[in-house]
Amino acid sequence: MLAFFPSIYKDELLYSVLARYHKRSGNLSNKHSTLDLFGKKKAYIIPDLPTDLEILLEKVNPFLNSSIDEWINYHTLYNYYTNFTSKEIKQSVRNKMLYGCGNTSLHYSTGQMAGTVKEPMYFRYCPNCFEEDIQVNGETYWRTYHQLPSVFICLKHSVLLVDSSILIRQGNSSYFYSNIENSLEKGNKSDVSKVNFDLLRHFAVESSNLNQKDYKFDQLNLLEIYHYLLDREGYVKSNGTIDQRRLEEDFIKKFKVDFLILMQSFPSGVEGQCWLRAITRKHRKSFHPVRHLLFIYFLGESVDTIEQYANKRYSPFGEEPYLCLNPAAEHFLQPVITNLKVTRCYDTKRPVGTFSCACGFVYSRKGPDKTEEDKTNIGRIKMLGDTWLSKLHQLVEIEQLSYKACSKILKVDTKTIIKYSKQRNSKPMNKENHIKSDLKQKWLDLINQYPILSRTELRKKDPSLYMRIYRNDKEWLKEHSPVVKVNRVTNKRVDWVQRDLHILGMVKKAVEDISAKEKPVRITVSSIGKMINNKSLLEKRVNKLPNTMKYIESVKENTTNFQKRRISWAIDQLKDEELEVWKIMRKAGISERFYSGLEIEIKRQIISAKQKF
Repeated sequence: MLAFFPSIYKDELLYSVLARYHKRSGNLSNKHSTLDLFGKKKAYIIPDLPTDLEILLEKVNPFLNSSIDEWINYHTLYNYYTNFTSKEIKQSVRNKMLYGCGNTSLHYSTGQMAGTVKEPMYFRYCPNCFEEDIQVNGETYWRTYHQLPSVFICLKHSVLLVDSSILIRQGNSSYFYSNIENSLEKGNKSDVSKVNFDLLRHFAVESSNLNQKDYKFDQLNLLEIYHYLLDREGYVKSNGTIDQRRLEEDFIKKFKVDFLILMQSFPSGVEGQCWLRAITRKHRKSFHPVRHLLFIYFLGESVDTIEQYANKRYSPFGEEPYLCLNPAAEHFLQPVITNLKVTRCYDTKRPVGTFSCACGFVYSRKGPDKTEEDKTNIGRIKMLGDTWLSKLHQLVEIEQLSYKACSKILKVDTKTIIKYSKQRNSKPMNKENHIKSDLKQKWLDLINQYPILSRTELRKKDPSLYMRIYRNDKEWLKEHSPVVKVNRVTNKRVDWVQRDLHILGMVKKAVEDISAKEKPVRITVSSIGKMINNKSLLEKRVNKLPNTMKYIESVKENTTNFQKRRISWAIDQLKDEELEVWKIMRKAGISERFYSGLEIEIKRQIISAKQKF
């Protein structure tokens, strides 16, 4: 039974409280302290996501008036690393923190191990906080948000954080580093001289909020929110895809290169590896909180405001129905239009709405609509329609009003009135007269000039001539075009015995090349096929290549064998470091779900490697 337990300071990391207990207890060994706190000599004392919290709370409950939820929300980094993950991952991490997991699977679950954004190497502190702590409390402690990878300043004093000499990740995860005061003298400040200080403060606030609140973000809703805001900001094209090139350019321009490098989030790499492109598409993997915070800020929002856009569809012109702006119609200025097509202006990237009414009147304008008056504006009239032309005929020919008077009534320029009144008085031209006979003769001459070309090939010779005839007399063009040619395929017999031997030689060479690659590649039918640039042959002509397939069956690897080869490669790569299971798993790129099946093999290879090295 414990004789005492220290009070927890505001925003103190739970790991820091345990370290202060160890220092005050007088225990000479960490094993004695872990036995006091957890009832066992070895516990995983992890700074960011500590485990066995249920056992610990039961031990210290007589000395503290706190709950598990308070510990997790205010004294660990749980919310920071799980707020942007799925509900299943969030619950899984919480359960492991409460009841223990016995390995590093916590950090695999949150994506920390596989991600390119790394946590700070050393515990960080604020020099001003340190002095205040010593004066008020006689001791100092590690604050939670100071250890977040997206925080570089102290919010209380607006000064840069300093690195201590204590590593966050120790070789022995059961060790308490209790002499905090003695570790602060060797610290170094981060080099942020080229970075906007206001940005640093903003992300410190956002990161602190993210760490102390359970936002319950849903991954699918979050992606929809991102698409809504991208659409609002003009990054979604008319076909629904995102203008990734412009997005990347504007993203880098907004933050500047130095800041993105500091945040370990410069958008680079091939298309499938660029995090900025991936975060705007279906979320097939987790993204580090730093990158969500950057993207949310870029879209003009914060972690506190982003959820208000859930389940929203971007409508730059509001919801239908829309106003008909045809002065000649009885429903003028009435909301009757339901046909709206939204595109993007090529120059300004603003949304352009094309409104089509049943009366035939079609108009467009640039958006988005910001006021009620915007809804009555016309940017461009695309089609006047029969209703408008009928009204024009009545005003000009029956009522015999002047062109100027008509222009005021129909709300167009006088030149437009003159143009369409003259068109109405002109005689309609029949189809045969509309297409001059010399154009048809040109088409016939083109056929005579190139007798062996198809209709499509002739079209490429003179596209404008083809389209002028096609739009006005499609039937004539069809009757006076070359007949479609039917390609006849000559059946050439293949000597499959000879081809089998030839492919076998190529396959053996491919297997040698795959085996010689620096990083292991699994030997499969697919990988061999890609190497010889003839994957379909190996997949679809199995019966024709007996010798080749027999050889492939003898050399191809199943999942287990390939994982063992990757483990061997990873150990060889880490021979200059301390060999630990989690390091080998991460280097080999093996998921934690395979750990139990490979645990014996990994330990066997570690023992063998130590004897070898």
